[in-house]
Amino acid sequence: MRRDLLPMIQEALRDRYTVEREMARGGAGRVFFARNLEGTAVALKVLHPELVVTATADRFLREIKTLSRLEHPHVAKLLDYGERDWLVYLAMAYVEGPTLKEHIAQVRRVSVSDAVRIARDLLDALAYAHEHNIVHRDVKPDNIVLSANGAMLLDFGIARVIEGSGDEKLTRSGFTVGTSSYMSPEQVIAVRDLDHRSDLYSLGCVLFEALAGRPPFVHRSEAVVLQLQQTAEAPLLAELRPELPPELAGAVQRALAKDREQRWSSALEMRAQLDRLA
Repeated sequence: MRRDLLPMIQEALRDRYTVEREMARGGAGRVFFARNLEGTAVALKVLHPELVVTATADRFLREIKTLSRLEHPHVAKLLDYGERDWLVYLAMAYVEGPTLKEHIAQVRRVSVSDAVRIARDLLDALAYAHEHNIVHRDVKPDNIVLSANGAMLLDFGIARVIEGSGDEKLTRSGFTVGTSSYMSPEQVIAVRDLDHRSDLYSLGCVLFEALAGRPPFVHRSEAVVLQLQQTAEAPLLAELRPELPPELAGAVQRALAKDREQRWSSALEMRAQLDRLA
């Protein structure tokens, strides 16, 4: 993507947002810190132009529209979306605080009490989305912000937008949905009936990393990580951190089952297990 995208966005959206700086970038697009006309801070995500050219903007916008209905205290709210000068954008509520990725880098291993609290917040968010037939598809530490009001899950539905565009050219053009270290086995092979249990596997990978200081599968080759997600059993969290409560280690281990039928049946079921620790 062109390095001068910021001036392009500033020009295209100048009647709606003051775009100040880039905050992050990923496989689907780039995120900028911006303010609306009232001065309210937002996280402005602009999808890669290549995606829009491949699947057309209106198909993305139809998918994005369904996400604007999500209202939950642990889900970053989608405030606005649209298309300007071939740029498809989404404005989400700006959440103040470090990402879980940044927090892990600082503390190395998250405390049991913090891990349980974060997990319960995220399971609440996932349960709500799953009730609305929305699977996140990219649960990872970078998409979790530790705010003053608890853990917030970001980028809800961005992966859904890409997959829901319904164009096989997206896959052929090299865009993948998800992040290798947190992808479920069924997501790796792109099963058509991907469901909520894929998010629970991804959350299991996130909690494993928070508690052990690293994801379940680590390798310099992304292809090897994807292969391990499909074929290798996750290391035993209880062996890597023996002082963990067995209920917590067991809850994470069950979420990481290769066979989705052996995972927790729902986010609420997994949360009930963690409620006993709280």
